[in-house]
Amino acid sequence: MTLKDELNAEDGSFLLELRTDLNWNHDSFINLLTELNTECKRTKENLNLSRDIASGIWHISDFIKNWTEHNNFPKKYSDEYYNKAYELINDLTYSYFMAESPYDSELEIENKIAELKNVLQHRV
Repeated sequence: MTLKDELNAEDGSFLLELRTDLNWNHDSFINLLTELNTECKRTKENLNLSRDIASGIWHISDFIKNWTEHNNFPKKYSDEYYNKAYELINDLTYSYFMAESPYDSELEIENKIAELKNVLQHRV
């Protein structure tokens, strides 16, 4: 699924499942992070950003955390998992809008995505 599909909450997207089914789909979330990271790299040198992508990224930077921190949202994973997920969304949002990584190395975000991808053994 493309970043645009994810941000537009198309069928099978992380955002659609999160919003309508109250389900955090780990694999779809990893796809969202991976696609967002690819977009950050692709647009790093661009002075102009796509308004539809930018507005979607701005929206998810707030929506995902606010929606899933509600008391009625069913938590499938540990607090550590969600905190890492929120941090990655914030880091990637920063990277997209500021055209730089918040880390010394751009590989750190990729490493953090890979770590989160494999964290499921720490279920609540």
